[in-house]
Amino acid sequence: MGRPKELSDAERAELMAQGLRPAEVWVPDWDSPAFRKQIEEDCRAINAADARSGESRRLSEEVDDLWNNPSE
Repeated sequence: MGRPKELSDAERAELMAQGLRPAEVWVPDWDSPAFRKQIEEDCRAINAADARSGESRRLSEEVDDLWNNPSE
């Protein structure tokens, strides 16, 4: 994938006059083995912490109660 279309000086000036400014955004590379490994490690840590605290179970029960008893 190449770089986005470059703007002319006039296009840049018009956008800047509208109060916009250029920005470059970097996002994770989901195809990277290192990124996938880090996500897996993070998910295992989150799941382990949640298993100890029981927060997901409590939240699930609360949502279930709200869903099944909306008038209370």
